[in-house]
Amino acid sequence: MCGLIAISGSSDAAYEVFYGLMNLQHRGQDGAGILAIAENGQEHFHLQKGSGLIEHIFSDHSLHEINTPSAIGHSRYSTVGHNDPNGLQPFLDYNAGIGLGHNGNIVNFYSLRDVVLKQGHTLVAESDSALILSLLADSLDGQTPNCQSLFSAIEVCMTKLVGSYSVIGLTRNGDVFGFRDPDGIRPLVLGKRKNANGKVVHGLASETVALSFLGFSELEDVQPGEAVYIDRQGTLTRKIISQHSHSPCMFEWVYFSRVESEWESTSVYAARFELGRLLAEQLKKAGVTADIVIPIPETSRIAAIALAECLGKPFRELLIKNRYINRTFILDDQASRQEAIRRKLFPIAEEIAGKDCLIVDDSIVRGNTASQIVKLVRSAGAKKITLVSTCPPIVSPCYYGIDFPSPSELISYNRTPDEVVSATGADHVVFQNFEGLKKAIGKETLCLGCLTGTYPTDITSASDFTSRRVQDRDAQIQIKNKC
Repeated sequence: MCGLIAISGSSDAAYEVFYGLMNLQHRGQDGAGILAIAENGQEHFHLQKGSGLIEHIFSDHSLHEINTPSAIGHSRYSTVGHNDPNGLQPFLDYNAGIGLGHNGNIVNFYSLRDVVLKQGHTLVAESDSALILSLLADSLDGQTPNCQSLFSAIEVCMTKLVGSYSVIGLTRNGDVFGFRDPDGIRPLVLGKRKNANGKVVHGLASETVALSFLGFSELEDVQPGEAVYIDRQGTLTRKIISQHSHSPCMFEWVYFSRVESEWESTSVYAARFELGRLLAEQLKKAGVTADIVIPIPETSRIAAIALAECLGKPFRELLIKNRYINRTFILDDQASRQEAIRRKLFPIAEEIAGKDCLIVDDSIVRGNTASQIVKLVRSAGAKKITLVSTCPPIVSPCYYGIDFPSPSELISYNRTPDEVVSATGADHVVFQNFEGLKKAIGKETLCLGCLTGTYPTDITSASDFTSRRVQDRDAQIQIKNKC
């Protein structure tokens, strides 16, 4: 899961991309990069990237100095390839005259990479994003990148790639392009605005919040299998290249996206509020009672408010977050997540002691957060703890860009409900049902692979993907331990 943004037609595109990325920091903490076309007498690519948080990598003053009409940016959350600086995006193929950033996972990455390498091609990094760049460059075969040649290259890519991908790109001519996988698993939105001088500016981003912040008011989704091309003169061309299904990832609404965003015509805020309301109905039918409702910050707050209102119980923020600790779910190993959780939250014991506590989480994936918080609340003197999840049990791996590639690390995998309760340490655990999830999001067709084990794409290569990804993570942990 990564953050993408592209700006075309602005007088200060690199600077705008920087502020767009700031609004996508939640989608990746490993590092970030900005690729721009600089106009300093002679046009050339300007690429800057680094590890860590966005505000520590770029200087707004230096970005102001890049006189550029178009730029793209990427914030990274690593799922394939080691978490090292060589994997930071955007990637650039100078000879082909294109650079790109990618959000998602290519399930057949390893087998397709081996074919590409045997053909004598090279990758700029051990990454599925670098593989996409190589395929595009090879398909261009020396042609000048333009709307027609890139659409043809994208069509070739779509016949070879299996998995999820939203891609943004930049050509040496200063044209911007983007495309989305044929199943529409990962988000990509298109925006338009008019500046005071009447000039039209276009933007592409992973979430509407990044474009709304920059003043874009006309926003719409790039469709599954659609390619978008914006040339330097501002001409926008769109084409559906290959469309298989409409399977947006449910986890965007449940956890990943900012609550201010909207995707597929459904507000993230509205979906999370409805998840809480519908979960409250389940709890009423089950006869679950509580004295207070406590959200696990931050993502579950909206659902917890709705749930408390529907149950007629007090909503209390009693797990106080240290705002200087980043998102724990997207850290790259279990030990890091558990330590971050311990440092991230602190309970208000005097308000918890002696009470039946209903703890609301957006989802229970590995169980790290759930079990640690149950311990915290128990140590604060809670009389009873009911843990509820706005998402159904996650029982299968994700192959599309969220980092749980192995079923063995999932708390609900191959466990009975009672065993899940025992693993968390709670007195009761209640999950959202499938009907509630679909109704809250307002979609009948979603990617529910991690909930059902049925995926929108071929997963023949999934076992290889899982084993290689687990090897990557183990190697990264060994590196950390040696430091």
